[in-house]
Parts: sequence; structure tokens; C-alpha cells
Amino acid sequence: MTTSSLPWQAVTPDVEKITQILQEHHLEADFLTLQPRLKSTLSLLCPEIRQSYHPRFMLLKAPDSPLIYSLLQHNIRKQIPANYGGYAYYISDNQISLTSAKNQQDNFATSDNCLFSTYVDSEALFGCVRQPEGQRLKLQPGLVHKVNGGVLILSLRSLLEQLDLWHKLKQMVIWQEFTWLSTDDTNPLPFMIPSMPLDLRVILVGDRLSMAELQDLEPEFYDSALYTEFENDVNIYADDNLIKWAGYVKSVAQFQKLPEIDASAYAELVKIGIKHTEDQHYLPLIPDWINTQLVNAAQVDNRRINSETIKTATKRKNWQEDSLIVRLREAILNKQILINTHDQIIGQINGLSVIEYPGHPKAIGEPTRLSCLIHNGDGEINDIERKNDLAGNIHSKGMMIMQSFITSEFALSHPLPFSASLVFEQSYNEVDGDSASLAGLSVIISALSGQPINQQIAVTGSVDQFGHVQAIGGVNQKIEGFFAICQHQGLTGQQGVIIPASNQNHLCLNDEVVMAIKNNQFHIWAVENVADALLLLTGIPYNDNSVISLHKIIKARIQAIINGDKRSARWFNKWRK
Repeated sequence: MTTSSLPWQAVTPDVEKITQILQEHHLEADFLTLQPRLKSTLSLLCPEIRQSYHPRFMLLKAPDSPLIYSLLQHNIRKQIPANYGGYAYYISDNQISLTSAKNQQDNFATSDNCLFSTYVDSEALFGCVRQPEGQRLKLQPGLVHKVNGGVLILSLRSLLEQLDLWHKLKQMVIWQEFTWLSTDDTNPLPFMIPSMPLDLRVILVGDRLSMAELQDLEPEFYDSALYTEFENDVNIYADDNLIKWAGYVKSVAQFQKLPEIDASAYAELVKIGIKHTEDQHYLPLIPDWINTQLVNAAQVDNRRINSETIKTATKRKNWQEDSLIVRLREAILNKQILINTHDQIIGQINGLSVIEYPGHPKAIGEPTRLSCLIHNGDGEINDIERKNDLAGNIHSKGMMIMQSFITSEFALSHPLPFSASLVFEQSYNEVDGDSASLAGLSVIISALSGQPINQQIAVTGSVDQFGHVQAIGGVNQKIEGFFAICQHQGLTGQQGVIIPASNQNHLCLNDEVVMAIKNNQFHIWAVENVADALLLLTGIPYNDNSVISLHKIIKARIQAIINGDKRSARWFNKWRK
């Protein structure tokens, strides 16, 4: 049974160790070093020696970000040789002829070996034919002409919104020929324009939904194209990956022409990176996220990015975004929303929730009061949120699992002679998720046994039908939200949060909480089952044959109700006091 609190070292990364590791190694700036799948797939699309049978299309599941497009372009340009071939159209009277380009100034000469566009239309992609009134015919090149012989990176979402463009592009790339077509069926081209040989490789970048849409639209094409994914994070179990990650960050900084990064800055970036991924063993690889942290720090000091500029930038950003959080917590501090962090109360517990407001940049963690009343009934747990259509499906599933556990634990050959009503007090919006099921089960057992719950402890975690505690999301926000309330109401040294043991690797708390844990003013307990949580909350074992337990007390109450046994009832009332 686990009842000891976590040491402060377990709730935050080891900054000193990280700094020491990075100071001892030279950081190689390389964008693709932590994208091995992407790197391998690019080598298939862009081999050193190309053959006619090599693939011409690549699907890349990645954020639709101009920075990712730019970084891809930068690395592809280094990978494939510059190609300054292409063609030239010559217009003489009513005749148009096509020849190979003699120099880069020719009208359809290749200007680059890799180009990208996050949005395209017909003219931008395929060029156009213009003939102003009274003037000569003009041919204008598009992206496919400017990068003929190289690689074109396009947004899949943009193409799927213009299916005619997609079908034309696919056909031209497969047949390796560009054909001039009129964009207006009622107005054909004024002259016959020779087709142009086209040697093009295309990378389509999109999210999972875009990929699924393409798969439904063209399953044969989808199966034949190269496919890979941009990995959003990397594990740092080994020091080698931590060093590579620092080099990855350095490559983004150099590409964006940001100030030099000091070794001390990486440790702070690791802390906020772990908070972003919600896992101590993973760091983010999303270039836009990395760029945002570095740009914010550079705005503090444009000469050098170090630990202090990162800290200052993070504090400033949090302050700028915290107006809504402050107002929500003021409602608790002013007792408009009742949250007790000091007493012992039967049938009441502090659960923890994460709220996401539309348009707000981050999730907000705050405590929620759950209460439970027991009355004569048929064993049903009445979820007031569900009965008022304020509960989502996952929340309802969690309530049913709690009822299954209670029924399995206490119903033998007869129905349970009571019902319970469970409610999230002062909650007026829809509740969803199963992260409150451990708190809900604990408060039901408190109400059944008549044993008070320590309100100094808040609870988060989901449970299964056997009472095992399972991982939940938003653990850092939840802990920090409860700590803020405890801090304002007065730290007692006994306050803290119960979390699932499987969430231990997700902890990365702010400096205030870490310091309070270090000074034994606040605690984090990681539990594996309901029994561990109940011992911490009530001070009484859940099911121990050698001593008085919550299970025995509840069984005695049930027996007293069923049999009308006054002795059992007196025994129950004795332990309820």
C-alpha cells in the first residue's frame, strides 16, 4: 500500500544534470536528425541517382505550418543538386514553339530545385495564357514550371478544396507532361501551345483528417504513394537523444536567425517542453512551438538566449494569458464557489478538473467540489449531472464503472438497500471525462461508511471495475490549480493531491509548487488502487481483516438495514462518530 508522498525531485526535471550533459557535448544543428522516418522517406523520393520507376508522390502527415514547409525546403535543397534546366517558349506571329532553355532568363527555365506553397490556385500552380486586347500573346509560368526537375511541396487541404487542380496535377506528374488547358470551357485557347516535358516530385502535407479524406477519395493512389509522418515529440530516455534535441532546437534558431542559445537555456526549454508534452521522457519537435519559445526569449534580450531570458519570457507570457484564470480563482477565494481546504467532511471531496475555454490558449486546472448523499433505495447511483443532461458519454461511463465496483464489493445474495446521489456542486456546464471517477468512488464510500474525508487533499484519477487507478490528462494544471487555492487559504503542511501512479512521469510543476513540496508544505501522492487513496483521505484502511476497515463498516451498515439489526446499527453508529 502506497501512502508516502513523492520527493520534490520526482515532480520536476533535473535541470543541473541536463545543463551539465549539454555543456559537455558539442551540439550539431540538424533538423532531420530526430525525424528518421521523414529523412528515410525523403531519400526514397530524392535518391542520388533517379530512375524512371522511382516514386513521384510523397504524403507527409504534419502540421500545415509555413515554418515546417520552409525547413523542409531548406533541407531538400541541400539534398538534391541544383537544376537550372527547363524550357523556353517562343511566340512568332501565330506560331508557338518549344525549345530547351539556354539560360535562367528564358521564360520557362527552372528557377529552383524545391518550392512550396501553403495555398494554390490554378494560375499560381499551372501558370496562364494572357492576351490583352490589341497586344501579343503572353505565357506566364506557374510553380510546376519554376521547379521542373525538382520537388514541389503543397498543402493537401488546399488541393482537396479544389479537386480539379488535384486531378490535373496528378495526371501531369504521372504522365510527365504539362498540357496547356483553358480555364474557361466556353473560351478555348487562341493558339495551339506545345506540351512541355515535366519531371516533378510532389510532397503533399496535411493533417490526419486530410489524409483520411484523400484515402477515401483515391484509395489506389494513396496506397501507391510514399507515406510518412512528422514526429511531434522524441523520447529522451537516452542522453544521446537529449543532445540531438538540443541540436534540433539550435537548427531552428539558426534557420530563423535568432540570437545564440546558451547551454543554460536548454534546461529551461526542457522544463516547459515536458510540460507541453505532459511526459518527463518526451520533448516536443514541433518547430512552431520551439520557435515561439525562442522568439519570446529573444524579445527579452536580443543578444543571447539563456535560462533567465527563457524564465522571464515564460512568466511574462503566463501573466499575459492569466486574466481568465485569475477571475476564476477569485470566485473561489471570495467564496462565491465553495472549496474547503482545511476540514474533515463526510460525503464531500475536492476533485480536480481541467477546463478548456474556446479561444483561450491553454487549459485551466481548478478544484471541483463533489458531494454524495446516501438514502434508502435499490443500489442505484444517481448521477445528477447525467440526469440533467450536463454529462458527456465518457463521464457517464465512469459513473457506471463506479456503480459496478460498489455492487461487486458489497452486494452478495441481495440487492444493495441504498441509493446514492452524486453531484458536482456549483457546476453549470457540461462535465465529461472519467478523471473524476476516483474522487466520485471515494466520496461514495465516505458517505456509505460515515467516515469524513480530509478536505486538505484533492483527488484526480480514473478507476476500472476492479478499483485500479488509471492515468488521466492535465495532471500538472490540476495540481497547480489546487495549490493556488491552498496557498491563498493558507498552507497547512498537510495539503496535497492524490494522482495515479501511472501519471508520475507526467509531472513538471512550476517553481512555486516544487519549492512548497521541497519544504514539506505541499504533497503529491501517487496511488495504484482505490484502497491507497481511501487510506490517505480517511486515515482508515479500506479492507484490512486485522483492524476496523471501511469495508467492514459499510458491510455492517448494509446488514443493519437489511436485518433491522439494532446491534449492527449501533456498531455502525459507533464508528461513524
